[in-house]
Amino acid sequence: MSWIVLCVAGCFECLGAVSLKSCDGFRNRSWSVAFVIGMSVSMFLLSIAATRIPIGTAYAVWTGIGAVGTAIYGMARLGESRAFHRVACLAAIVAGVVVLRIADPAPPMEENDRSAEITSTPR
Repeated sequence: MSWIVLCVAGCFECLGAVSLKSCDGFRNRSWSVAFVIGMSVSMFLLSIAATRIPIGTAYAVWTGIGAVGTAIYGMARLGESRAFHRVACLAAIVAGVVVLRIADPAPPMEENDRSAEITSTPR
């Protein structure tokens, strides 16, 4: 569940970054509000995910999702470069995020989680 929360946090980080581009130095109020909401929700969700995922891993995945998502948006909607080297570097970031997810061991269960698991086990 923490990994899903982290991925959603990364998506809100993309919203914040794209909104920052569109808010025109905070002169456009609707995009400025979208930026504040996007980044606030993103940070809140990152903090939740970081309770179960090591902070180094969580931050790397969060920034990776944000960077790749924002770059893809820029290429698709803003006419930014789609040069091979740029796409290859974005693919390397995605690969790094995937490897971090695969290599991350299951977080240890807290004492409260264990008791809930024991009591909810059918007999």
